[in-house]
Amino acid sequence: MPPASRLMTLFLLLVLAGGVQAQRVRGLMVYHYSGQTFLAWESAGTAVRHYTVYRSRRPLRTALALRQAEQHYTVIPGNAVNRRLSEILRRPVFFRFPGPSGQLDHSRECYVVTTTEGGRWYYAVTASGEKGEFREIRPKRNATASAVKEYRSIPSPVHQDRVSYMGRAIDVFTHWVTDRDIPGYPAMCNVASLPFNFGVQKNGKAEKHPLILRLHGRGDHFLNQSNGVDNPQEYVLALDDVLPGSLTPTFWFGYDHGISISRRGKLQAPPGEGVVDYTRRRVRWTLEWALRKLPVDSARVFISGVSMGGSGAAFSLFSLGERIAAALITIPRLDYRVFDSTETPHGVSAQRVFQSLWGSVDQNPRMTDGREVYNVLDFASRLQEADMQTFPPLRVISGRRDSVVGWKQAFGAMQSAEAEGAGIEFLWDDRGHEARGSFSWSPQGNLFSLSRYRSDRSWPAFSRVSANPDPTEVSPGNWNAMVTWYEPVIDEADRWSTGIRRAALEMRDSLAIADGPMTADVTPRRLQRFLVTRGMWYGWTLTVGDAEIASGQVRALRDGALTIPALPVPERPSRLEIRSVPGPVLDR
Repeated sequence: MPPASRLMTLFLLLVLAGGVQAQRVRGLMVYHYSGQTFLAWESAGTAVRHYTVYRSRRPLRTALALRQAEQHYTVIPGNAVNRRLSEILRRPVFFRFPGPSGQLDHSRECYVVTTTEGGRWYYAVTASGEKGEFREIRPKRNATASAVKEYRSIPSPVHQDRVSYMGRAIDVFTHWVTDRDIPGYPAMCNVASLPFNFGVQKNGKAEKHPLILRLHGRGDHFLNQSNGVDNPQEYVLALDDVLPGSLTPTFWFGYDHGISISRRGKLQAPPGEGVVDYTRRRVRWTLEWALRKLPVDSARVFISGVSMGGSGAAFSLFSLGERIAAALITIPRLDYRVFDSTETPHGVSAQRVFQSLWGSVDQNPRMTDGREVYNVLDFASRLQEADMQTFPPLRVISGRRDSVVGWKQAFGAMQSAEAEGAGIEFLWDDRGHEARGSFSWSPQGNLFSLSRYRSDRSWPAFSRVSANPDPTEVSPGNWNAMVTWYEPVIDEADRWSTGIRRAALEMRDSLAIADGPMTADVTPRRLQRFLVTRGMWYGWTLTVGDAEIASGQVRALRDGALTIPALPVPERPSRLEIRSVPGPVLDR
């Protein structure tokens, strides 16, 4: 039965049951696991409008004790249903709890409490119907006879099942987040308990596996993004982004703290209580969990996404940069402030969704940490503030005919990347808002081509490549992709060296090769041992075989940041070497 039909059936049952008193809650089971307490009980019938979970330091045995309980939570019937997974798989799916409750079903209700204060706690659950709350308490039936000993610790996602989807075996986990910060576990929503699913696809039997972090696009879901890059040893971590109350995504960012996400329907204008980056926190936390719990190589973590997922991956780099080896994003929005109704007739409606989550661009409301929302959602501005030494290699593929996110909105990011020497590769062709299909740069949309990068190894960032065309006049085209590097990269205390050559980029129907003289700015990034100190002078040499073809000196303007401007890129493979030399020191 479609989701809408199921909801209508539930509504009719409630109407037919009008006037019937809710039954007594029975079969309460409480189990504490990894910083969270899992409660499950028998359904009290169709007349229930909501349940109330009471939590107290003292025994809960009377109605008076309920009124004196320190905490209480309202639970809507049907909480045992994994609604998101049921909608994706088009069949009823129920949550699995740790401990004695195990696999839940249609006869059970449930709730999860995240422990912010440890110690001993008592619980009771009541049901409320049209005639009010049935407040009778019976220990061992709808109340705990003895206290539950709880510990404040970092919660763990709960494994639900191994699902077969499009020929892939995916381990599905559910992560119950909360609205309060505890050490190591930030608030990731604005209600006390909210479940999110994610999937892990495992491949190979290596001791350590590369990890691909996948973020889905708008209207898509995590199971559809659980495929990787065909590396036989890869693990794939696929996350999900949707607000359960409205089926609206948060664009992998967050939303106003005052928005009601417990009801279905369109979101209204936010109340202006302050935007919180709930989803971005959840992305980072889930990745950190995977690095702790899965046999993956922490230096080989890659991230990719398409459309909304590409935008989410791009902006995630400012909080995850030190963790990411390399990133590939396709048809992303890089500036949430820019809208051109003539260029993006199919994307203007998205502006209304952004406003319902964050407020209007003109108002540019603030986040709870004081920053202005739309400045945080401007990739160009973020680059100017970022620590480029931890920023990973990034490839961006866009379409000049994109009528959803547009093409011009990426120009600011391109210009800022060049000014910062970020070394970002921008590629564009005549596609629309499409990732799949046969386009000029389709062969470059494979994340496997970036698998040589590691977050614990340095790499040369190329920018201001002389072969870069005018993006307003040339298509297909690219910035900074016509120069590449080759092993070995030597990163020692007294020198840094890398191989440099011109790239032959595979296209749909040909190879892209640049002819004639070429230069590029070269900036060593993620230096491990080679020390770059502000004000110090460094000598560089460029050799082809045994012949030196260019040399010079350059002074570091910032700690860790050293750029050789307009380095010649000969047609034959060459090697660049940088060493520190005596020289004047700038005043600090």
